Amino acid sequence: MTIVLFGAALLLVLLGVAFGMLFAKLLSHERALPTPEEWDDVFSPGRYKAMERLLEETDYRYVSVQSGDNKILQKRLRHQRVRIFGSYVNCLSQDFTRICNAIKKVMVDSQVDRPDLAGLLMKQHFIFTFTVLTIEFRLLLYTFGLGAPDGRSLIQALESMCAQLRTLSLVVDAA
Repeated sequence: MTIVLFGAALLLVLLGVAFGMLFAKLLSHERALPTPEEWDDVFSPGRYKAMERLLEETDYRYVSVQSGDNKILQKRLRHQRVRIFGSYVNCLSQDFTRICNAIKKVMVDSQVDRPDLAGLLMKQHFIFTFTVLTIEFRLLLYTFGLGAPDGRSLIQALESMCAQLRTLSLVVDAA
């Protein structure tokens, strides 16, 4: 019985040390914002352009003609495209969250209080989240062959947030 208690206590101590090291690393790591010249490298909405044509019907028609109307092949292609499109949406969401966090950091570091910007950020975040939910629902319907989601609205929202972040970082740098 004492061996079990000793093992459990040792495990708890090791977990505590691991969490302590993790938190220390997270807290000590300074998350510096990129310079305005580096924005295109860090947040590049251009890498999502392929998503705009990923679910177009032209590819399915081509496969239909080439495979002699092979339903299994078309279903597999649709499934793969849906999975890839979903991955794009997840990456877009992560980039959007990083941009929002960067804007929040710039707002905190700024010498000027900007409640209007905080409101705009909340509004943009709400719109983006609603758009993601809508696209995911439409992607689910697309899996069954009903309609096709359009990722352009997400890409436009990301581009808008990038532009706001660039402008805000230039204003903060000038001050």
